[in-house]
Amino acid sequence: MRLCGRWKRAAVGAASVAAAMALATGCGKKAAASPDQRYKEAEQKQVKEFSESFLGAYDMSREKLASDKVASGEGTMTITVSDDAKQTLQALSGGTDFSWLTKLGMQMKAKVGKTALEENVALSLNDKPLGTLNFFMSDEAFYMQIPELAEKFMKIPTDELGGRESFTKTFEQYKKMPEGKQLDKVITGYSKLITDEAKNVQESKEDVTVGNHTVNATKLEATFEGEQLTELQKKIVAAASDDQDLAAVVKGFVGDDGYAQFKDEVDKAKSNPTEIQGKLISTIWLGEGDKIVAREIRIENPNSNENYVFSMKAPNKGNEFASEVAFSEDGKELFNVSGSGSNDGKKMSGVFTFTQNGEQVGVLMLDELDLAAMKKGELTAKGKFKLAGGSSTSVMDLSAFSFGFDVAETEKSTKMTVTVNKDDNEFVTVALDSTRSEGGEEPTAPAEDASVDVSNNTEAENFVKGANWNGFLGQLRQTDIPSNYLDLMENSLKSAGYMQ
Repeated sequence: MRLCGRWKRAAVGAASVAAAMALATGCGKKAAASPDQRYKEAEQKQVKEFSESFLGAYDMSREKLASDKVASGEGTMTITVSDDAKQTLQALSGGTDFSWLTKLGMQMKAKVGKTALEENVALSLNDKPLGTLNFFMSDEAFYMQIPELAEKFMKIPTDELGGRESFTKTFEQYKKMPEGKQLDKVITGYSKLITDEAKNVQESKEDVTVGNHTVNATKLEATFEGEQLTELQKKIVAAASDDQDLAAVVKGFVGDDGYAQFKDEVDKAKSNPTEIQGKLISTIWLGEGDKIVAREIRIENPNSNENYVFSMKAPNKGNEFASEVAFSEDGKELFNVSGSGSNDGKKMSGVFTFTQNGEQVGVLMLDELDLAAMKKGELTAKGKFKLAGGSSTSVMDLSAFSFGFDVAETEKSTKMTVTVNKDDNEFVTVALDSTRSEGGEEPTAPAEDASVDVSNNTEAENFVKGANWNGFLGQLRQTDIPSNYLDLMENSLKSAGYMQ
């Protein structure tokens, strides 16, 4: 077969991951005695360093997901709409009046246990109460209550919803997620299996340049021909067939059934190996201290239009960096991300330009990204993304818009503000402020006599007819919703026989 399809996807995916690892970590080893050994040590060192930086945050997240403790949270979300946004909504909706809409609010409380979820949401319009939604979801049923409309919950048995994953099974699977050390063993083992196949690596001197940044570098180019790739595929399949560590990792993420499917595919590949045509060329550039400053993965297929190049460059000098990531197919660049800024290992800032099919679609101005927080599974970031002409549509010129963000997420809280700006003026603002904690009682379903099974058509119709529509509409009339909209709703309910 050609070097495409399943192999192509695996190669491109591996190239992306390896490139990100290389540019994120680099490596600080003195040059080996031969180009082959130098290439292998550089590859294996950067995989190890990436693994160490990633798996700490992974283990913390895994422990939280696998915890038996009930998780609770509460917070507020507000959406503020400017006059310009109201006018735009009116134009897009064919003249509908939105002048009454200024701020939507949500006051939220939630509790997640091992077998169920419950949530309360109080809605408001321009700081005036709209109504309340109470939810409960378990393996058995989904419940929803609008207290202003009816005291009883609407109940829908789970088997009527179809296809929803069980809470119990989900939490059981979280507990089976592999530990970081298991992942590390598999990642480093299979990456070494691949890099050990590098032979006759070509070494030369070649500078790496992005923008105004240039570093002197040593180029190491490893070529994997089709026959060599075929043999490598056989080695990987043979190793995966009986690898208990890999089995534990796969089962940890997708369960026993998922592993059975994976094992079946491996066994098929082992008993009926395919011949790979074409070649894969893996090139790295090493700067001072054998730090990886650039990488290129090239896939070449004979007699086909399936030739791909993935490249990543980062000729950094001290805390200052310049970077470029690009992917092309058959000589045509599909996307490109380039940028420059500052990175001291703890915090990063910079400006990044995004291009698709040769046309700029946006620019990210990153004021701050806390790298130290990311290692702890937290996120602190602030900046703005400005859309370019390439992102515009026939309906709207999106190049007038930008998105500002300010996020501070820790183990126990999230504060986030996202602002949509138009021509540098605030258009729509979304603000979230929430806290989280552990402990408390497991959520419990409403009592049987406190709910109505609305999957039964008769029960559903009786429930709707018996709802307090007069009281509910009366509350809505105390808000800023135009009376003609509510009159229309009332007339529709009366026409349907749900309201006298």
